[in-house]
Amino acid sequence: MWACDPAFTTPILQSYSAAGPLFVQALQGFFAAQCALAGDHLWPADATEAVLQDPNYDFIVVGAGSAGAVLANRLTEVADWKVLLVEAGGNPSLGTMIPQAFFSNIGGPDDWGYRPIPQEGACRSYATKSCAWPRGKTLGGCSAINGMYYVRGNRLDYDEWAAAGNHGWSYDEVLPYFKKSENFTGTLNEDTTPYHGTGGYLSVEDTKNVHDIEKLLIQAATEIGIEALYDVSGKNQMGITRTFTTTKNGVRHSTASAFLSPIKQRKNLHVIKNTMATKILFKPNTRDVESIVLNKNGRDVVVKAKKEIIISAGAINSPQLLMLSGIGPRKHLEDLNIDVKLDLPVGENLQDHVYIPTYFTMPGDKDTLGLLQITGAFAEFITQNTGILSDTSPHKVISFYNTTDPKASSPDVQFHHVLVPPNSYNLLDIYSVHGMNDDLIKKFREVNENNHILLMVLVLLRPKSKGRIILKSTDPHDYPLIYANYFQEQDDVLTIIRGFKQYSLKMGDTNTFKHIGLKQQWIEIEACKKFETDSDDFIECVARETTFSLYHPVGTVKMGPDGDASSVVDPELKVKHVTGLRVVDASIMPDITRGNTNAPTIMIAEKAADMIKAFWSKGHTEL
Repeated sequence: MWACDPAFTTPILQSYSAAGPLFVQALQGFFAAQCALAGDHLWPADATEAVLQDPNYDFIVVGAGSAGAVLANRLTEVADWKVLLVEAGGNPSLGTMIPQAFFSNIGGPDDWGYRPIPQEGACRSYATKSCAWPRGKTLGGCSAINGMYYVRGNRLDYDEWAAAGNHGWSYDEVLPYFKKSENFTGTLNEDTTPYHGTGGYLSVEDTKNVHDIEKLLIQAATEIGIEALYDVSGKNQMGITRTFTTTKNGVRHSTASAFLSPIKQRKNLHVIKNTMATKILFKPNTRDVESIVLNKNGRDVVVKAKKEIIISAGAINSPQLLMLSGIGPRKHLEDLNIDVKLDLPVGENLQDHVYIPTYFTMPGDKDTLGLLQITGAFAEFITQNTGILSDTSPHKVISFYNTTDPKASSPDVQFHHVLVPPNSYNLLDIYSVHGMNDDLIKKFREVNENNHILLMVLVLLRPKSKGRIILKSTDPHDYPLIYANYFQEQDDVLTIIRGFKQYSLKMGDTNTFKHIGLKQQWIEIEACKKFETDSDDFIECVARETTFSLYHPVGTVKMGPDGDASSVVDPELKVKHVTGLRVVDASIMPDITRGNTNAPTIMIAEKAADMIKAFWSKGHTEL
């Protein structure tokens, strides 16, 4: 980080010497504070030279994201296991550390910047006719750029995995791994203690500075029969709450901060950064994995794994690497002249949480969050880790609801609530950062000029529509082709329509909303003007025009038991019919969880680490 480099900062400070010692002292404090938040010293050093000198490791973990960082930590707990962690990005930038600015990471230096192939039925109002699919390209991966919501999903998610033959993955069996990661700092009582852990690496906070709008949202929801909950990751998920967040003392707590920073000096961990894994190599005439090709600054390096290669590159990059290595759908690989090692449905079963916004507006002072206020807030955050940038409020309220049975124990929709203060697109411009067309960006800003905008976004939790990922070419630097296939199944649209009518529109009729002047309003979309407002056809049109990904792609390296022809890995996450290769990340999910996917992905890595230790223990008493 440049602010930590005396060679960079000293000339700057000297150039301001005429301004007086107090000003120079303030600059010194500013640089020191920035360094403390995101300096290179916080992270494991780059191990390129060590890799070149001795390219032999017990384990190679590809991807230092939500899963990979956890695996690197847990595997190096065994002192005589030498582990290499490979990351395509570098150290997290300062921008990733600011909780309130999480939307600003979209399209930034730590984002891969994927976009699916344009489709007729969704994402129509984007400039490219394609939704934004942010994915983390940095230590911490998506946990370094996401919204920091700590949500586990529903008990039924994991029980369904187990019922499909994935033994060991029921809710009661995975709960200990959720708890193992956590350092939960919320309220512990008879309702929360059985479900949360303390003393783990990952900070899970219940921040106390409750915003007024958050209180009012919960109050309004109770008017329409939604239960107010403290914890949706505990006994009951069905209701509305202020979610817990993966933050610590006013700063994002990614898996890089939680699991890598504390062990950055661990001798048996090497981390190689800004390095692409391009191909897995097998022993000649076998299906035994032997090594991996890494590309660093245009140079290929072959690194050998004595025990296993573990791919934790996420639901896009993991299937890409497998297919480049000859593991995937036979016909697709043969069409690209890739030598087929194993015919498996890699890249299939792609699922994602899609969300659709509706708006409520309320007049407000357009100077509440102008450039001057943002500058002051940034200075306060950098120097003290406090202020409006140090927390995700007022955006913490989430709710879970079932549109076919309000008394059900599992939801089919989720709602996020994001408050955009007047004239605040300097900090939070959801339309611009996602790449909407100029007309919608302009209309959003016009409405936002003198109004608070409450975005009430409906999330489709269990889409029936599924997509796929295939290779564009044999060049590993070419982004794969992503077919999201949103709304391919009309049932998904019907669920969205029910959700809007039963929750969003009813919230607009509550006494709470009326008392504070929040009024439901649609951003005008030319394609939808022909339909009667709030009609089924109108809501469907809005959904297909203003489709957003919640950045939760999963399922492309599906887990399944023997006999499940649609699966790629077994319940121990070993790639089927291959020796020495596992996949550990969200791509192994058979079905997407009913809620945000970061916490489940961390759980998957915790469980996988124990399975790997058990498999390779061979007398290790510490295991």
